[in-house]
Amino acid sequence: MKSLIIQDNQNENKQPVIDEINNLINNDKNVFLFTYMDGCGPCNLTIPQWDNISKSDKLNDHLKHGDDVVTVRINKDLFPLLDNMGSEPGGFPSLRHVTKDRVEEFEDWESPIKERSTDSFVEWIQDKISKKKGVKKQKGGKWSLKYKRSINCKRPRGFSQRQHCKYGRKKSTRRKTQKRKHK
Repeated sequence: MKSLIIQDNQNENKQPVIDEINNLINNDKNVFLFTYMDGCGPCNLTIPQWDNISKSDKLNDHLKHGDDVVTVRINKDLFPLLDNMGSEPGGFPSLRHVTKDRVEEFEDWESPIKERSTDSFVEWIQDKISKKKGVKKQKGGKWSLKYKRSINCKRPRGFSQRQHCKYGRKKSTRRKTQKRKHK
């Protein structure tokens, strides 16, 4: 995992770092962006938690040693210089997961607990990465053909099997070959 911190109050040229962030996004990396404002109380409380992500014990080895995840902390005055970040934040601190084709807010994350703690941030990152890799949580699913054929429609077990027998089952149509008599 790579961590970048860009502060506005430094007198150095920030354009190379801004270009690097834009390149990371264009190369389909996962950028987790923390936008803060100077003098913001909640921002000042959240900054140490955000900076501790790379030191967290809860990070799995793939995230610690992989190069496809980048955490960025940037001042709000530099936000307009970034490409493909969506609209400017309405409130601060603003936390976003940015990829090449989408921008998702931390506040929109489907989790019962959304604290601004290091553990919560790590859980958010791991959840977003696992979803990107194609790991899906499957509820139910299609019945296999083998299972469908095993259903005894004379004695269905439960509502679903009764519905299958009544409506969903295809009638077996066997071809009857008739012998034609030639005259």
